[in-house]
Formats: sequence, C-alpha cells, structure tokens
Amino acid sequence: MDGKRKRVRLSRARKLTCDVIQFALNIPLGAAQATFDLSELAEVRNQIRPKLSWNVIFMKAYSQLGEQWPQLKQRIVTFPWPHLYQHDRNVCQIAIGREEQGENILLFARFESPEKYPLSHLQQRLVYFRDTPINEVRQFRHQLRFAGCPWPLRKLGWWIMSNLWVSKRASYMGTFGMSLSGFGNISFASNHLGPNTTILGVDVVARGGQSRVLLTFDHRVLDGKPVMDIIKDLERNLNGPVLAEMRQIAAAQTQESIPLTQLRRAA
Repeated sequence: MDGKRKRVRLSRARKLTCDVIQFALNIPLGAAQATFDLSELAEVRNQIRPKLSWNVIFMKAYSQLGEQWPQLKQRIVTFPWPHLYQHDRNVCQIAIGREEQGENILLFARFESPEKYPLSHLQQRLVYFRDTPINEVRQFRHQLRFAGCPWPLRKLGWWIMSNLWVSKRASYMGTFGMSLSGFGNISFASNHLGPNTTILGVDVVARGGQSRVLLTFDHRVLDGKPVMDIIKDLERNLNGPVLAEMRQIAAAQTQESIPLTQLRRAA
C-alpha cells in the first residue's frame, strides 16, 4: 500500500515556502561571499553561558548598518511606476526550522529594530521562536492562516503588500532576511531566495574563528561596490561594538555569576 503512487496535498507551511520562492524568483538577485576572522569574537562567545547564537550576533551587527546604509531599508515598488520606498526602521526576518505534524517546515520570525536591543534580549526572542509551540506564536499563526487561503487570494495579498500597503511590508516581511548557510562540510548555496532587499547567510560553525558569510541582494537597489563595502563594515561591527558588548556580558557573568537570561537590558 505504501509503495503505490499517490498525490500528496501541500501543507499550509509548504504553500508558504512556495509563495516566498515564487515571489523571490521575480527579483534580479546578486550575491557576494566573504570569510571573516572572528577568532576573538568566538573566544569571548565561548565564555558566555548559555552561548549566544551566531544568528543573533550577526543580526545585531548587520542591523547597526541601517543608518549608515539607507539602501538596506529600501525596496523596489513597481506600482504605479517603479520607485524606491525607504522604511523608517530595520526589521530582521529569520527563517526558523520547526516541525509540525511530522513535517519539517520553515516559518519566519521577525525582530523589530534589533540594533536597539541587547544581545541577551535578542537571544531570548530567538529561543522563544524556536521552542514555543507554533500555535502559541502569533506571527506563526498569522503566516499559516494566510498560507491556508486559496492561491488567488494569496497572490493578491502578496501584490497588495508589495505595491499598495508598502508601509506595512516591513512589519510582515522584514527589511532584511537571515538564513543558516552552512552545516559542517556542506557548502554554501549560490544565493538565498527571499522577499527582502538583502538576505544575510551565516555559517553556523566558525572553524578556527573563520566564518563564511553570503550576502544576497536585490540588484535593482544595490550594486556590487556598495555590497562589498557593506560586508567590510559588517566585519568591523562584529569585531567592534558587538565584540565590546559580548565582553561586557562575559565580564558580568564572571564577576556576579549572572546567567544570560537574567541580564538586564543594557542598550
């Protein structure tokens, strides 16, 4: 019986992933890859308990670039004529792998203005999105409810968010995306697909302090030279203000034995 051919309906989560990919295929994407020396950052990270996710560390550093590089908060709008729209804040959207009814699915967690919050807060939010039951996370419930609508309504919804309700687009889709990009010896993809102007791919394992980074970008908004400068500034942020904040966390834990989850907001 199990070996017979059969049609399998797409789950709501799989429809959501298909919608995101279909939307992204209409974006002319470019990609740039670099290797960062984060040996000092990795050493300090190992002193903090529980460990901070590399996604959180990169999120904080990347969102700090928003004031210096307003293009990172811009996106193309095609109606009624092609133009750029600039959001007033950074919103990070991270793809979170979850399991629902035996199926491995992707859902999308949003972080408002990550640069304004300490790493400890961002880590707690990531754990919340990763471990809380799906039906208890409002963002996830809304995504799955939308994905359960008929395709013509979903297509209309995507178009409205992209062209008419542009001011709310960051709240639903983020201004930049993040994705895990490497697992052990498995190599990077050539780019990441998503509805954002930029998508930052982070290697989940920093080998000997060396971490690979892949930045996928909408070529209608950004060109190669600014992208390379953005990547350089990202590395400086990681080894500058973000490293300084992590040293403060490590020092506070050493002196007072304060766990990360109890650190008060410091930024």
